[in-house]
Amino acid sequence: MYFLQKPATVSIETFRDSLLNKLVPHLQSLGASQLTINIADLNPSIQEQAPSRLIGPWQSLSAAVSFWHDCLDQRAPLEASLADISDTIIGYLVTESVLQVFDPVWEGGQRRPGVTQFGANGKPQDVSDEAFYHNWQVLHSTSSFDLHPLRWSYVRNAVARPLTPGAPAYRAIVCEHFRELADFTDDERYFGSQEAVVAMLKELPGFCDFNNMVSLATSEYYFR
Repeated sequence: MYFLQKPATVSIETFRDSLLNKLVPHLQSLGASQLTINIADLNPSIQEQAPSRLIGPWQSLSAAVSFWHDCLDQRAPLEASLADISDTIIGYLVTESVLQVFDPVWEGGQRRPGVTQFGANGKPQDVSDEAFYHNWQVLHSTSSFDLHPLRWSYVRNAVARPLTPGAPAYRAIVCEHFRELADFTDDERYFGSQEAVVAMLKELPGFCDFNNMVSLATSEYYFR
């Protein structure tokens, strides 16, 4: 999984078109499959309707590209392709868990309906690895279904290790999708009960380093 920052002189729309029409076919020719492209092209709408959904250095993330490949050792040409169109790339090897299953019937270049909340965070220093995974993958993952009852899908990525120099110390990368933008921007639709919100606030310090977390809304595309 790679985080990309577009060149300052390129619009997010032009950057999106380059990712979908040029980058994806090239990555596929190099052996990449099951590509998911998340593009941060919704920021103006989110800033207007729900600015609290934008957390951390969200301006520095223009897109995220994730894919499967048979051999990690052969990633150099794929990273070169990403670097050709991006000012910076930050890469991670992750293990993916699909907690809330969905059928990507929009594959092949169509935009997925709705909006994907894309977020990443590190592990608090005073939390052990064992506690981190328990608090995140057992407690919070379970309670998140009550927290976001209108969520369509939930993909949880645990970072095995960074792949690029200077990558932020993220340990958790998640994608939570909502069928409609209002399901994400409207607090009454985004959150479940008040009890679920209180539970979430209690759980976060057990797995989330607030000093390096980032969260934003993205458009999502999928290619087999």
